[in-house]
Amino acid sequence: MNLCKMLRSEGGRVLWEALTPSVSTSLHAPVRSFHCQISQNFAAHPTGFGNWDKKITVPGGSKPLSWPGYNERVHPPTGEYRPAYICHVRDNIKYSPKKMWYVANFVKGLSVDEAIKQLTFLHTKGAVVAKEVIEEAVELAVKEHNVEFRSNLWVAESFATKAMVIKGYRKHARGRFGKIKYKYMHYFVRLEEGQPPKDFYDHQEKFDPDRML
Repeated sequence: MNLCKMLRSEGGRVLWEALTPSVSTSLHAPVRSFHCQISQNFAAHPTGFGNWDKKITVPGGSKPLSWPGYNERVHPPTGEYRPAYICHVRDNIKYSPKKMWYVANFVKGLSVDEAIKQLTFLHTKGAVVAKEVIEEAVELAVKEHNVEFRSNLWVAESFATKAMVIKGYRKHARGRFGKIKYKYMHYFVRLEEGQPPKDFYDHQEKFDPDRML
């Protein structure tokens, strides 16, 4: 039988009082009851407290996703430096994820100010979507996650995934018809506090002019 359940029962209480008559004055009694409650209430959250592992629907969205749930995660105080991060998403956008791939990788590794400035000069629908999502994430960071300076953020992750695909038909000549697919996508972004690293794309091969000769 579980120790916590046994101590909560009537027989367990009598046994505990018989073994430790001074339990009311002991400093360890509240700690024991606290650990019993922790194991019961947070058994589904072994690496942190909160609903960070549950799917959440963002305001204005229509699909519950796990990505915004990471904002609810509370990390254990291990003493290591961990910059603040904000996860944001916009779901079911009428745009192809293959077209969004270029825009998503373009802003990755840039500061939020530089990313918004660069996206302003891209005349595509994906650039407009990415700019709006980044601006929403910045507002979320300042208002709800205690980020002091809105300029002290950079785009750590930016990617798009495939969403629903609606099939339709298009008329052709001589009474024929063809099948058409209306593709949707989800756009995800994660901002981190601090300045962007200079070697974000350091894994790529650098240009060597001497080698080119």
